[in-house]
Amino acid sequence: MLVSDLVSRDPDGAATRFLRVRDQTLRIVTNSPEADGLVSETFSLPGMLGVGESGPEREPDLVIADVAQDPSDVAELLQRSAETAVHGVYELTRHYRQPRFDGEGHTVFVLRDQNSDEVAALIRTEGRMTLVRPRSGLGDRWLTRIIRDVATRIAKAEGSLVLHSSAFAHDDGAYLVIGDSGAGKSTTAIALARLLPSAGWMGNDRMHLDQRGPGYQVTACPLPLAVNKGSLDVMGVTDFGSWNVRAGFPPAGSDWDRFQGEDKLKLSTREVGRHLGVRVVPNAPLAGVLLPRVDREAGYSLAPASAAHAAEVITRNCFSLDDNLYGEDWLEVPVRRRAAPPSVGVFLEHLAKLPVLRCSVGSAADVARLAADFEDRVRR
Repeated sequence: MLVSDLVSRDPDGAATRFLRVRDQTLRIVTNSPEADGLVSETFSLPGMLGVGESGPEREPDLVIADVAQDPSDVAELLQRSAETAVHGVYELTRHYRQPRFDGEGHTVFVLRDQNSDEVAALIRTEGRMTLVRPRSGLGDRWLTRIIRDVATRIAKAEGSLVLHSSAFAHDDGAYLVIGDSGAGKSTTAIALARLLPSAGWMGNDRMHLDQRGPGYQVTACPLPLAVNKGSLDVMGVTDFGSWNVRAGFPPAGSDWDRFQGEDKLKLSTREVGRHLGVRVVPNAPLAGVLLPRVDREAGYSLAPASAAHAAEVITRNCFSLDDNLYGEDWLEVPVRRRAAPPSVGVFLEHLAKLPVLRCSVGSAADVARLAADFEDRVRR
């Protein structure tokens, strides 16, 4: 299995689709029905992360080929690359470095998830990225991950402000749910999306904001919704035992059934709608911000956030221009145009015109009360 063969032709029996990311076209090729299905599940609504189905109207800006092989073939590719190319390292994700091999006209990157020893590879050539990875559940996820990484880099290059935030939609407006890890962003966002009339869930963990006239447009980044049983308890969800989820339930011995367990159940965009019964909204104009605290020991509260508190939390959870998000730009994603994002200061000035609330909940009853009180607050 030579690099020249892998990058010069598509795998036999491969499915091809075209995706539009903002104003750029990606040609996606895979010989794995499971990987193709996961792409559909993740970007199931046009507009998630600015991604939508397209057609071959023009030459693609980038080709991403996904080639599922036997593990021995992947190992052979990496061994040959190690013997014939220049060794280096790169930052796959923050503080997580992996080997790379620079050859003539191509670079081979070793792909390894932080929680697994399974090894895959990505070959970068001009205008093309070729994934070579084992036929496995973990391997099937690499294609979606690379598409999401490419779309994020395009958005960031074109001037998106990126926030560590969940979000829900209400009355056609987007409400960011911002807080540090463990604050309860995902729980609060999905709970309100389920309870508020005319509401919807926008996404988990990361939102992209673009200036549109006097306001901001919020676009969801379709990372999996990660919840533990404590979050489901707070939402009053009890029927999860019957769910059929692509990623499966956390294994026996995990702590996912604790209130703030680290092991979590992961749901794709489409699974959120299917199992939690919520409408998924890919983008909406910014309407306000909620700063949550989910804590069984704390009492219920909902009140306007002070400007100082809001600025502290939002600034701490805003990705700066220098934040690499996914590690270094090892993919070298081509972009058509570049723009600087709005400053955090300008964004905070805009928020002064919108509802910015902080809340505390610890039970399903608190969440129900929050939904009623929130609706009353934003109507004023």
